[in-house]
Amino acid sequence: MGDRRYAWYFCSSVAAVLVFLSSQARLALAQDAPGLRTTSIEETYSSNPSQASTGPGTPQDIGDDYAAPGIPPPIPSDDPTAEQEEQDPLDPGPRAGQRGIVEDGDLDQSEQPAAAVDGILDSPEALQPVDGVDTSLVDTRSADEIALFSNPPSPPDPLLYQIEDINPITDNRKTARLFRQEPYDPVGIKIGSFVLFPELDLGTSYYSNVFHAPSAESDFTFDAIPTARLVSNWSRHALEFSATGVLSFYNQYTTEDDRDYELEARGRLDITSRANIQALISRQQSFEDRSALDASSVGTRAKIIEDRAEAAYNQRFNRLSLQFRGSVNDYSYGSTEYDDVVTNNNDRDYTQYEEAARVMWELKPSLSPFVEVAINHRDYAEAAQSDGINRTSNGQRYRVGISFGNSGEIIRGEVSLGYGIQTPEDSRLRPVDGLLIDANATWRITPLTSILFNAVTDVSETTTTDVGGAFYHYAGIEVRHELRSYLIASAGLIYSNQNSQDGVINDNEFRETLGLEYYADRNTVLYARYAHVNFDGVGVPNDYTGDEVHVGVRFRR
Repeated sequence: MGDRRYAWYFCSSVAAVLVFLSSQARLALAQDAPGLRTTSIEETYSSNPSQASTGPGTPQDIGDDYAAPGIPPPIPSDDPTAEQEEQDPLDPGPRAGQRGIVEDGDLDQSEQPAAAVDGILDSPEALQPVDGVDTSLVDTRSADEIALFSNPPSPPDPLLYQIEDINPITDNRKTARLFRQEPYDPVGIKIGSFVLFPELDLGTSYYSNVFHAPSAESDFTFDAIPTARLVSNWSRHALEFSATGVLSFYNQYTTEDDRDYELEARGRLDITSRANIQALISRQQSFEDRSALDASSVGTRAKIIEDRAEAAYNQRFNRLSLQFRGSVNDYSYGSTEYDDVVTNNNDRDYTQYEEAARVMWELKPSLSPFVEVAINHRDYAEAAQSDGINRTSNGQRYRVGISFGNSGEIIRGEVSLGYGIQTPEDSRLRPVDGLLIDANATWRITPLTSILFNAVTDVSETTTTDVGGAFYHYAGIEVRHELRSYLIASAGLIYSNQNSQDGVINDNEFRETLGLEYYADRNTVLYARYAHVNFDGVGVPNDYTGDEVHVGVRFRR
Protein backbone atom coordinates (compact mmCIF):
# COMPACT_ATOMS: atom_id res chain seq x y z
CA MET A 1 0.00 0.00 0.00
CA GLY A 2 2.93 2.34 0.73
CA ASP A 3 4.25 1.79 -2.80
CA ARG A 4 0.85 2.72 -4.24
CA ARG A 5 0.81 5.94 -2.19
CA TYR A 6 4.29 6.75 -3.49
CA ALA A 7 3.14 6.14 -7.07
CA TRP A 8 0.14 8.43 -6.65
CA TYR A 9 2.34 11.10 -5.04
CA PHE A 10 4.86 10.96 -7.88
CA CYS A 11 2.16 11.04 -10.58
CA SER A 12 0.50 13.98 -8.81
CA SER A 13 3.82 15.88 -8.76
CA VAL A 14 4.34 15.33 -12.48
CA ALA A 15 0.75 16.36 -13.19
CA ALA A 16 1.28 19.51 -11.10
CA VAL A 17 4.22 20.55 -13.30
CA LEU A 18 2.12 20.03 -16.44
CA VAL A 19 -0.83 21.93 -14.94
CA PHE A 20 1.52 24.82 -14.05
CA LEU A 21 2.74 24.96 -17.64
CA SER A 22 -0.86 24.90 -18.87
CA SER A 23 -1.65 27.86 -16.64
CA GLN A 24 1.35 29.66 -18.13
CA ALA A 25 -0.14 29.02 -21.57
CA ARG A 26 -3.48 30.49 -20.53
CA LEU A 27 -1.72 33.49 -18.99
CA ALA A 28 0.26 34.04 -22.20
CA LEU A 29 -2.92 33.94 -24.26
CA ALA A 30 -4.68 36.32 -21.87
CA GLN A 31 -1.81 38.84 -22.05
CA ASP A 32 -1.32 38.52 -25.79
CA ALA A 33 -3.93 41.21 -26.57
CA PRO A 34 -2.30 44.09 -24.62
CA GLY A 35 1.01 43.48 -26.34
CA LEU A 36 2.77 40.39 -25.00
CA ARG A 37 4.88 39.14 -27.88
CA THR A 38 4.62 35.47 -28.88
CA THR A 39 7.49 34.06 -30.91
CA SER A 40 6.25 32.98 -34.32
CA ILE A 41 7.37 29.86 -36.15
CA GLU A 42 9.29 31.92 -38.68
CA GLU A 43 11.05 33.87 -35.94
CA THR A 44 11.91 30.66 -34.15
CA TYR A 45 13.60 29.29 -37.26
CA SER A 46 15.68 32.43 -37.76
CA SER A 47 16.86 32.70 -34.16
CA ASN A 48 19.85 31.03 -32.60
CA PRO A 49 18.58 28.06 -30.54
CA SER A 50 21.57 28.10 -28.23
CA GLN A 51 21.07 31.73 -27.25
CA ALA A 52 18.95 32.27 -24.16
CA SER A 53 16.00 34.59 -24.61
CA THR A 54 16.07 37.78 -22.58
CA GLY A 55 12.54 38.87 -23.31
CA PRO A 56 10.99 41.02 -26.00
CA GLY A 57 12.76 44.24 -26.80
CA THR A 58 15.61 43.76 -24.31
CA PRO A 59 19.18 44.36 -25.56
CA GLN A 60 21.25 41.27 -24.86
CA ASP A 61 24.81 42.62 -24.88
CA ILE A 62 24.79 46.26 -23.71
CA GLY A 63 28.30 47.69 -23.52
CA ASP A 64 29.63 50.99 -22.20
CA ASP A 65 29.15 52.59 -25.63
CA TYR A 66 25.43 51.83 -25.78
CA ALA A 67 23.49 54.98 -26.70
CA ALA A 68 20.27 55.99 -24.96
CA PRO A 69 17.11 56.51 -27.04
CA GLY A 70 17.33 59.66 -29.19
CA ILE A 71 21.17 59.80 -29.13
CA PRO A 72 23.09 58.62 -32.23
CA PRO A 73 25.08 55.45 -31.59
CA PRO A 74 28.88 55.66 -31.48
CA ILE A 75 31.08 54.57 -34.39
CA PRO A 76 31.36 50.77 -34.32
CA SER A 77 34.71 49.33 -33.34
CA ASP A 78 35.09 47.64 -36.71
CA ASP A 79 34.59 50.86 -38.67
CA PRO A 80 37.35 51.15 -41.32
CA THR A 81 37.91 54.83 -40.48
CA ALA A 82 38.54 54.10 -36.80
CA GLU A 83 42.11 53.88 -35.55
CA GLN A 84 43.12 50.25 -35.35
CA GLU A 85 45.16 48.94 -32.44
CA GLU A 86 48.57 47.75 -33.55
CA GLN A 87 49.63 44.17 -32.90
CA ASP A 88 53.16 42.95 -32.47
CA PRO A 89 53.95 40.82 -35.56
CA LEU A 90 56.01 38.47 -33.38
CA ASP A 91 53.17 37.98 -30.88
CA PRO A 92 52.69 34.17 -30.65
CA GLY A 93 48.90 34.49 -30.33
CA PRO A 94 46.61 34.40 -33.37
CA ARG A 95 46.12 37.73 -35.14
CA ALA A 96 42.80 39.25 -36.18
CA GLY A 97 41.20 36.97 -38.76
CA GLN A 98 43.06 33.88 -37.51
CA ARG A 99 41.81 31.04 -35.34
CA GLY A 100 43.69 29.44 -32.50
CA ILE A 101 44.49 25.73 -32.44
CA VAL A 102 41.57 23.68 -31.10
CA GLU A 103 42.71 21.19 -28.49
CA ASP A 104 40.88 18.35 -26.77
CA GLY A 105 38.58 19.82 -24.16
CA ASP A 106 38.07 23.16 -25.93
CA LEU A 107 34.51 24.24 -26.59
CA ASP A 108 33.31 24.53 -30.17
CA GLN A 109 34.71 27.71 -31.74
CA SER A 110 32.51 27.68 -34.84
CA GLU A 111 31.00 31.10 -35.49
CA GLN A 112 28.70 32.66 -38.02
CA PRO A 113 30.49 34.48 -40.91
CA ALA A 114 31.17 38.10 -40.08
CA ALA A 115 29.24 40.72 -42.02
CA ALA A 116 31.09 42.51 -44.81
CA VAL A 117 32.45 45.97 -43.98
CA ASP A 118 32.69 48.75 -46.56
CA GLY A 119 36.27 49.50 -47.49
CA ILE A 120 37.75 46.18 -46.34
CA LEU A 121 38.61 43.44 -48.83
CA ASP A 122 37.55 39.88 -47.99
CA SER A 123 40.14 37.23 -48.84
CA PRO A 124 38.96 33.61 -49.19
CA GLU A 125 42.37 32.39 -48.09
CA ALA A 126 43.19 31.90 -44.40
CA LEU A 127 45.75 34.39 -43.04
CA GLN A 128 49.19 32.82 -42.72
CA PRO A 129 51.37 33.29 -39.64
CA VAL A 130 54.25 35.75 -39.79
CA ASP A 131 57.75 34.35 -40.20
CA GLY A 132 59.29 33.66 -36.84
CA VAL A 133 55.97 33.02 -35.06
CA ASP A 134 55.22 29.61 -33.52
CA THR A 135 52.83 27.98 -36.04
CA SER A 136 51.58 25.47 -33.46
CA LEU A 137 49.47 28.23 -31.91
CA VAL A 138 47.60 29.22 -35.10
CA ASP A 139 45.10 27.15 -37.09
CA THR A 140 46.13 27.71 -40.72
CA ARG A 141 43.37 25.56 -42.26
CA SER A 142 40.79 27.13 -44.56
CA ALA A 143 37.16 27.50 -43.51
CA ASP A 144 36.16 24.55 -45.74
CA GLU A 145 38.79 22.29 -44.16
CA ILE A 146 37.67 23.25 -40.65
CA ALA A 147 34.03 22.49 -41.55
CA LEU A 148 34.94 18.92 -42.55
CA PHE A 149 35.88 18.07 -38.96
CA SER A 150 33.20 20.01 -37.10
CA ASN A 151 29.66 19.04 -36.09
CA PRO A 152 27.76 22.29 -36.69
CA PRO A 153 24.49 22.84 -34.82
CA SER A 154 21.34 22.21 -36.78
CA PRO A 155 18.77 24.93 -37.40
CA PRO A 156 15.69 24.97 -35.14
CA ASP A 157 13.47 21.93 -35.71
CA PRO A 158 10.24 22.75 -37.58
CA LEU A 159 8.52 19.93 -35.67
CA LEU A 160 9.33 21.69 -32.37
CA TYR A 161 10.83 18.75 -30.48
CA GLN A 162 11.71 20.65 -27.29
CA ILE A 163 11.33 18.17 -24.40
CA GLU A 164 13.91 15.45 -25.08
CA ASP A 165 16.06 15.37 -21.91
CA ILE A 166 14.03 13.02 -19.73
CA ASN A 167 15.29 9.54 -20.60
CA PRO A 168 17.87 9.90 -23.41
CA ILE A 169 17.32 6.34 -24.70
CA THR A 170 13.53 6.08 -24.78
CA ASP A 171 12.30 9.70 -24.90
CA ASN A 172 14.77 11.48 -27.20
CA ARG A 173 13.22 11.90 -30.68
CA LYS A 174 15.87 14.19 -32.16
CA THR A 175 18.18 11.33 -33.17
CA ALA A 176 15.50 9.69 -35.33
CA ARG A 177 14.63 13.14 -36.66
CA LEU A 178 18.17 13.61 -38.04
CA PHE A 179 18.18 10.05 -39.38
CA ARG A 180 14.97 10.39 -41.39
CA GLN A 181 16.34 13.35 -43.46
CA GLU A 182 12.93 14.06 -44.97
CA PRO A 183 12.96 16.36 -48.01
CA TYR A 184 9.84 18.19 -46.78
CA ASP A 185 8.76 19.15 -43.30
CA PRO A 186 5.12 19.55 -42.29
CA VAL A 187 4.27 23.15 -41.44
CA GLY A 188 1.47 22.42 -38.96
CA ILE A 189 -1.59 24.51 -38.13
CA LYS A 190 -1.03 27.50 -35.87
CA ILE A 191 -3.54 27.81 -33.01
CA GLY A 192 -2.68 30.82 -30.86
CA SER A 193 0.75 30.20 -29.35
CA PHE A 194 0.52 26.47 -30.20
CA VAL A 195 1.10 24.50 -33.40
CA LEU A 196 -0.97 21.42 -34.31
CA PHE A 197 0.66 18.63 -36.36
CA PRO A 198 -2.02 16.18 -37.60
CA GLU A 199 -1.20 12.97 -39.45
CA LEU A 200 -3.15 10.02 -40.87
CA ASP A 201 -1.57 6.77 -42.05
CA LEU A 202 -3.73 4.46 -44.19
CA GLY A 203 -2.53 1.16 -45.63
CA THR A 204 -2.82 -2.58 -45.98
CA SER A 205 -0.56 -5.36 -44.70
CA TYR A 206 0.10 -9.01 -45.40
CA TYR A 207 1.38 -11.45 -42.75
CA SER A 208 2.52 -14.94 -43.77
CA ASN A 209 2.57 -16.09 -40.11
CA VAL A 210 -0.13 -14.27 -38.16
CA PHE A 211 0.24 -16.27 -34.91
CA HIS A 212 4.06 -16.45 -34.91
CA ALA A 213 3.84 -20.23 -34.76
CA PRO A 214 5.64 -23.17 -36.47
CA SER A 215 2.46 -23.92 -38.47
CA ALA A 216 2.00 -20.66 -40.38
CA GLU A 217 -1.39 -19.07 -41.08
CA SER A 218 -1.51 -16.02 -43.37
CA ASP A 219 -3.93 -13.09 -43.55
CA PHE A 220 -4.42 -9.55 -44.85
CA THR A 221 -5.30 -6.51 -42.78
CA PHE A 222 -6.35 -2.90 -43.26
CA ASP A 223 -4.43 -0.42 -41.06
CA ALA A 224 -5.23 3.09 -39.90
CA ILE A 225 -2.89 5.15 -37.67
CA PRO A 226 -4.15 8.65 -36.77
CA THR A 227 -1.74 10.94 -34.90
CA ALA A 228 -1.92 14.49 -33.55
CA ARG A 229 0.63 16.65 -31.70
CA LEU A 230 -0.17 20.03 -30.13
CA VAL A 231 3.08 21.84 -29.32
CA SER A 232 3.76 25.19 -27.70
CA ASN A 233 5.82 27.79 -29.58
CA TRP A 234 7.15 29.88 -26.71
CA SER A 235 10.49 31.55 -26.10
CA ARG A 236 10.53 30.06 -22.57
CA HIS A 237 9.07 26.84 -21.14
CA ALA A 238 7.47 24.22 -23.39
CA LEU A 239 4.33 22.09 -23.41
CA GLU A 240 3.25 19.26 -25.70
CA PHE A 241 0.20 17.00 -25.99
CA SER A 242 0.03 14.03 -28.33
CA ALA A 243 -2.41 11.25 -29.19
CA THR A 244 -1.84 8.19 -31.38
CA GLY A 245 -4.16 5.39 -32.41
CA VAL A 246 -3.27 2.06 -34.06
CA LEU A 247 -6.23 0.29 -35.68
CA SER A 248 -5.98 -2.93 -37.69
CA PHE A 249 -8.76 -5.02 -39.19
CA TYR A 250 -7.86 -8.59 -40.17
CA ASN A 251 -9.76 -10.25 -42.98
CA GLN A 252 -10.02 -13.68 -41.28
CA TYR A 253 -8.44 -13.79 -37.82
CA THR A 254 -10.26 -11.04 -35.92
CA THR A 255 -8.56 -12.02 -32.64
CA GLU A 256 -5.45 -10.28 -33.99
CA ASP A 257 -7.20 -6.93 -34.56
CA ASP A 258 -5.44 -4.01 -32.87
CA ARG A 259 -7.21 -1.25 -30.98
CA ASP A 260 -4.16 0.44 -29.52
CA TYR A 261 -3.78 4.05 -28.41
CA GLU A 262 -1.35 6.30 -26.56
CA LEU A 263 -2.05 9.62 -24.83
CA GLU A 264 0.93 11.67 -23.71
CA ALA A 265 1.71 15.06 -22.21
CA ARG A 266 5.18 16.55 -21.85
CA GLY A 267 6.33 19.74 -20.21
CA ARG A 268 9.53 21.71 -19.62
CA LEU A 269 9.85 24.30 -16.87
CA ASP A 270 12.85 26.61 -17.42
CA ILE A 271 14.11 27.66 -13.99
CA THR A 272 17.20 29.45 -15.32
CA SER A 273 19.11 29.36 -18.61
CA ARG A 274 21.07 26.38 -17.23
CA ALA A 275 18.46 24.53 -15.18
CA ASN A 276 15.09 23.03 -16.04
CA ILE A 277 12.57 20.42 -14.99
CA GLN A 278 11.12 18.15 -17.65
CA ALA A 279 8.16 15.85 -17.04
CA LEU A 280 6.10 13.31 -18.93
CA ILE A 281 2.84 11.52 -18.17
CA SER A 282 1.17 9.01 -20.48
CA ARG A 283 -1.31 6.15 -20.82
CA GLN A 284 -0.92 3.43 -23.42
CA GLN A 285 -3.16 0.52 -24.40
CA SER A 286 -1.88 -2.35 -26.54
CA PHE A 287 -2.57 -6.02 -27.14
CA GLU A 288 0.15 -8.52 -26.28
CA ASP A 289 2.24 -9.80 -29.16
CA ARG A 290 2.03 -13.52 -29.80
CA SER A 291 5.81 -13.85 -29.48
CA ALA A 292 5.95 -12.34 -25.95
CA LEU A 293 7.31 -14.54 -23.16
CA ASP A 294 4.00 -15.20 -21.37
CA ALA A 295 1.65 -14.60 -24.31
CA SER A 296 -1.19 -16.99 -25.08
CA SER A 297 -0.69 -18.80 -28.41
CA VAL A 298 -4.43 -19.43 -28.88
CA GLY A 299 -7.66 -17.55 -28.16
CA THR A 300 -7.79 -13.84 -27.44
CA ARG A 301 -4.79 -11.68 -26.61
CA ALA A 302 -4.22 -9.94 -23.29
CA LYS A 303 -4.91 -6.21 -23.20
CA ILE A 304 -2.01 -4.30 -21.61
CA ILE A 305 -2.54 -0.91 -19.96
CA GLU A 306 0.63 1.04 -19.12
CA ASP A 307 0.48 4.24 -17.07
CA ARG A 308 3.74 6.15 -16.91
CA ALA A 309 4.93 9.25 -15.07
CA GLU A 310 8.48 10.52 -15.35
CA ALA A 311 10.35 13.66 -14.32
CA ALA A 312 13.93 14.88 -14.61
CA TYR A 313 15.87 17.80 -13.17
CA ASN A 314 18.69 18.99 -15.47
CA GLN A 315 21.42 21.34 -14.23
CA ARG A 316 24.46 22.61 -16.12
CA PHE A 317 27.59 24.12 -14.55
CA ASN A 318 29.71 25.27 -17.52
CA ARG A 319 31.13 21.92 -18.74
CA LEU A 320 29.62 19.83 -15.95
CA SER A 321 26.01 18.65 -16.30
CA LEU A 322 23.88 16.78 -13.77
CA GLN A 323 20.59 14.96 -14.22
CA PHE A 324 18.36 13.44 -11.55
CA ARG A 325 15.29 11.61 -12.77
CA GLY A 326 12.59 9.34 -11.42
CA SER A 327 9.74 7.37 -12.95
CA VAL A 328 6.74 5.24 -12.06
CA ASN A 329 5.38 2.66 -14.53
CA ASP A 330 2.24 0.68 -13.78
CA TYR A 331 1.40 -2.39 -15.92
CA SER A 332 -2.00 -4.06 -15.93
CA TYR A 333 -2.76 -7.24 -17.93
CA GLY A 334 -6.28 -8.15 -19.01
CA SER A 335 -7.73 -11.66 -19.09
CA THR A 336 -7.68 -14.01 -22.09
CA GLU A 337 -10.31 -16.45 -23.33
CA TYR A 338 -10.17 -19.72 -25.29
CA ASP A 339 -13.00 -22.24 -25.76
CA ASP A 340 -15.13 -20.33 -23.22
CA VAL A 341 -12.40 -20.66 -20.59
CA VAL A 342 -11.27 -17.32 -19.13
CA THR A 343 -7.71 -16.99 -17.78
CA ASN A 344 -7.10 -14.27 -15.22
CA ASN A 345 -3.74 -12.43 -15.55
CA ASN A 346 -3.82 -10.34 -12.36
CA ASP A 347 -0.71 -12.13 -11.14
CA ARG A 348 1.23 -10.43 -13.94
CA ASP A 349 0.30 -6.87 -12.84
CA TYR A 350 3.18 -4.91 -11.34
CA THR A 351 4.46 -1.39 -10.69
CA GLN A 352 8.04 -0.28 -11.29
CA TYR A 353 9.73 2.62 -9.48
CA GLU A 354 13.08 3.86 -10.78
CA GLU A 355 15.50 6.59 -9.72
CA ALA A 356 18.62 7.57 -11.68
CA ALA A 357 21.49 10.05 -11.45
CA ARG A 358 23.80 11.06 -14.29
CA VAL A 359 27.03 13.10 -14.31
CA MET A 360 28.33 14.35 -17.67
CA TRP A 361 31.41 16.37 -18.67
CA GLU A 362 31.48 18.24 -21.99
CA LEU A 363 34.75 17.97 -23.87
CA LYS A 364 33.03 19.71 -26.77
CA PRO A 365 29.34 20.10 -27.75
CA SER A 366 29.44 16.88 -29.76
CA LEU A 367 31.43 14.77 -27.27
CA SER A 368 30.48 14.39 -23.60
CA PRO A 369 31.37 11.31 -21.54
CA PHE A 370 28.98 10.43 -18.70
CA VAL A 371 28.43 8.06 -15.80
CA GLU A 372 24.96 6.96 -14.71
CA VAL A 373 23.61 4.94 -11.78
CA ALA A 374 19.99 3.76 -11.55
CA ILE A 375 18.04 1.66 -9.05
CA ASN A 376 14.55 0.21 -9.39
CA HIS A 377 11.91 -1.68 -7.44
CA ARG A 378 9.28 -3.87 -9.13
CA ASP A 379 6.30 -4.56 -6.92
CA TYR A 380 3.79 -7.39 -7.53
CA ALA A 381 0.53 -7.47 -5.59
CA GLU A 382 -0.07 -11.20 -6.17
CA ALA A 383 2.01 -14.37 -6.38
CA ALA A 384 2.28 -16.12 -9.76
CA GLN A 385 -0.33 -18.77 -10.49
CA SER A 386 2.31 -21.00 -12.10
CA ASP A 387 4.41 -21.66 -8.96
CA GLY A 388 2.93 -19.55 -6.13
CA ILE A 389 6.03 -17.30 -5.93
CA ASN A 390 5.74 -13.52 -5.83
CA ARG A 391 7.96 -11.84 -8.49
CA THR A 392 8.74 -8.63 -6.54
CA SER A 393 12.39 -7.68 -7.15
CA ASN A 394 15.03 -4.95 -6.85
CA GLY A 395 17.54 -3.91 -9.50
CA GLN A 396 20.62 -1.80 -10.13
CA ARG A 397 22.03 -0.41 -13.37
CA TYR A 398 25.52 1.07 -13.85
CA ARG A 399 26.41 2.74 -17.17
CA VAL A 400 29.39 4.56 -18.72
CA GLY A 401 28.90 6.17 -22.08
CA ILE A 402 29.37 9.03 -24.53
CA SER A 403 26.79 11.60 -25.56
CA PHE A 404 27.05 13.31 -28.96
CA GLY A 405 24.47 15.98 -28.15
CA ASN A 406 21.07 16.66 -29.70
CA SER A 407 21.76 19.59 -32.03
CA GLY A 408 24.47 18.45 -34.45
CA GLU A 409 23.85 18.07 -38.18
CA ILE A 410 26.25 15.12 -38.53
CA ILE A 411 25.93 13.03 -35.37
CA ARG A 412 23.47 12.93 -32.45
CA GLY A 413 22.47 10.70 -29.57
CA GLU A 414 24.47 8.53 -27.19
CA VAL A 415 25.90 5.05 -26.62
CA SER A 416 26.75 3.36 -23.32
CA LEU A 417 27.98 0.13 -21.74
CA GLY A 418 27.42 -1.12 -18.23
CA TYR A 419 26.30 -3.80 -15.84
CA GLY A 420 22.79 -4.58 -14.61
CA ILE A 421 21.26 -6.99 -12.11
CA GLN A 422 17.69 -7.77 -11.03
CA THR A 423 17.34 -9.68 -7.74
CA PRO A 424 13.99 -11.25 -6.72
CA GLU A 425 13.07 -10.82 -3.07
CA ASP A 426 12.10 -14.50 -2.87
CA SER A 427 15.31 -16.52 -2.58
CA ARG A 428 13.78 -19.42 -4.53
CA LEU A 429 14.28 -17.36 -7.70
CA ARG A 430 17.80 -16.69 -8.92
CA PRO A 431 19.06 -13.18 -9.84
CA VAL A 432 19.45 -12.20 -13.49
CA ASP A 433 22.45 -10.08 -14.49
CA GLY A 434 24.63 -9.23 -17.46
CA LEU A 435 26.23 -6.67 -19.75
CA LEU A 436 24.20 -3.55 -20.60
CA ILE A 437 24.40 -2.11 -24.12
CA ASP A 438 22.22 0.94 -24.74
CA ALA A 439 22.26 3.30 -27.69
CA ASN A 440 20.15 5.87 -29.50
CA ALA A 441 22.45 7.46 -32.05
CA THR A 442 22.42 8.74 -35.63
CA TRP A 443 25.35 9.39 -37.93
CA ARG A 444 24.79 11.22 -41.22
CA ILE A 445 27.68 9.85 -43.25
CA THR A 446 26.95 12.05 -46.26
CA PRO A 447 24.17 14.53 -47.06
CA LEU A 448 22.39 11.60 -48.77
CA THR A 449 23.09 8.70 -46.39
CA SER A 450 22.50 8.24 -42.66
CA ILE A 451 22.73 5.40 -40.13
CA LEU A 452 20.57 4.85 -37.05
CA PHE A 453 21.78 2.59 -34.22
CA ASN A 454 19.40 1.56 -31.42
CA ALA A 455 20.16 -0.78 -28.53
CA VAL A 456 18.22 -1.52 -25.35
CA THR A 457 19.08 -3.88 -22.50
CA ASP A 458 16.75 -4.75 -19.63
CA VAL A 459 15.38 -7.63 -17.57
CA SER A 460 12.03 -8.93 -18.86
CA GLU A 461 9.37 -10.02 -16.42
CA THR A 462 7.90 -13.54 -16.66
CA THR A 463 5.71 -15.88 -14.61
CA THR A 464 7.30 -19.00 -16.10
CA THR A 465 7.63 -21.66 -13.40
CA ASP A 466 10.71 -21.12 -11.19
CA VAL A 467 12.10 -18.35 -13.44
CA GLY A 468 12.78 -14.89 -11.97
CA GLY A 469 13.23 -13.06 -15.26
CA ALA A 470 15.01 -13.05 -18.62
CA PHE A 471 17.90 -10.81 -19.63
CA TYR A 472 16.76 -8.91 -22.73
CA HIS A 473 19.05 -7.58 -25.47
CA TYR A 474 17.83 -5.59 -28.46
CA ALA A 475 20.07 -4.11 -31.15
CA GLY A 476 19.09 -2.63 -34.48
CA ILE A 477 20.89 -0.81 -37.27
CA GLU A 478 19.18 0.90 -40.19
CA VAL A 479 20.55 2.75 -43.23
CA ARG A 480 18.62 5.36 -45.24
CA HIS A 481 19.78 6.69 -48.59
CA GLU A 482 18.29 9.44 -50.70
CA LEU A 483 18.01 8.10 -54.25
CA ARG A 484 16.31 11.31 -55.33
CA SER A 485 15.26 14.33 -53.31
CA TYR A 486 11.76 12.82 -53.16
CA LEU A 487 12.65 9.08 -53.08
CA ILE A 488 14.31 7.48 -50.03
CA ALA A 489 15.31 3.82 -49.62
CA SER A 490 16.12 2.07 -46.34
CA ALA A 491 17.44 -1.28 -45.11
CA GLY A 492 17.79 -2.59 -41.57
CA LEU A 493 18.80 -5.53 -39.41
CA ILE A 494 17.39 -6.15 -35.91
CA TYR A 495 18.49 -8.78 -33.40
CA SER A 496 16.88 -9.51 -30.05
CA ASN A 497 17.55 -12.14 -27.39
CA GLN A 498 15.85 -13.14 -24.12
CA ASN A 499 17.78 -15.46 -21.83
CA SER A 500 16.75 -16.63 -18.36
CA GLN A 501 20.34 -17.89 -17.79
CA ASP A 502 19.08 -21.27 -16.54
CA GLY A 503 18.31 -23.04 -19.83
CA VAL A 504 14.53 -22.56 -19.62
CA ILE A 505 14.28 -19.45 -21.85
CA ASN A 506 16.67 -18.58 -24.66
CA ASP A 507 14.84 -16.90 -27.56
CA ASN A 508 16.61 -15.33 -30.53
CA GLU A 509 14.92 -13.28 -33.23
CA PHE A 510 16.41 -11.86 -36.42
CA ARG A 511 14.48 -9.33 -38.50
CA GLU A 512 15.62 -7.95 -41.86
CA THR A 513 13.77 -4.95 -43.31
CA LEU A 514 13.59 -3.04 -46.59
CA GLY A 515 11.69 0.18 -47.21
CA LEU A 516 10.91 2.79 -49.84
CA GLU A 517 9.29 6.21 -49.36
CA TYR A 518 8.05 8.53 -52.11
CA TYR A 519 7.33 12.13 -51.11
CA ALA A 520 4.67 13.26 -53.57
CA ASP A 521 4.54 16.66 -51.89
CA ARG A 522 4.90 18.21 -48.45
CA ASN A 523 1.68 16.67 -47.20
CA THR A 524 1.60 13.26 -48.93
CA VAL A 525 4.01 10.32 -48.56
CA LEU A 526 3.66 6.92 -50.24
CA TYR A 527 5.54 4.02 -48.66
CA ALA A 528 6.25 0.30 -48.94
CA ARG A 529 7.99 -1.88 -46.34
CA TYR A 530 9.04 -5.54 -46.23
CA ALA A 531 10.29 -7.57 -43.26
CA HIS A 532 11.47 -11.15 -42.83
CA VAL A 533 11.43 -12.67 -39.33
CA ASN A 534 13.37 -15.73 -38.16
CA PHE A 535 12.64 -16.88 -34.58
CA ASP A 536 14.79 -19.49 -32.83
CA GLY A 537 13.59 -20.63 -29.39
CA VAL A 538 14.48 -23.41 -26.99
CA GLY A 539 13.55 -26.62 -28.81
CA VAL A 540 12.57 -27.06 -32.46
CA PRO A 541 8.76 -26.85 -31.87
CA ASN A 542 9.11 -23.14 -30.94
CA ASP A 543 10.93 -22.04 -34.11
CA TYR A 544 9.15 -20.15 -36.87
CA THR A 545 9.67 -17.79 -39.82
CA GLY A 546 7.45 -15.14 -41.31
CA ASP A 547 7.20 -12.40 -43.91
CA GLU A 548 5.44 -9.05 -43.66
CA VAL A 549 4.51 -6.56 -46.39
CA HIS A 550 3.11 -3.08 -45.68
CA VAL A 551 1.93 -0.61 -48.33
CA GLY A 552 0.21 2.68 -47.62
CA VAL A 553 -0.03 6.46 -47.80
CA ARG A 554 0.61 9.06 -45.10
CA PHE A 555 -1.24 12.36 -45.04
CA ARG A 556 0.02 15.18 -42.84
CA ARG A 557 -0.14 18.90 -42.42
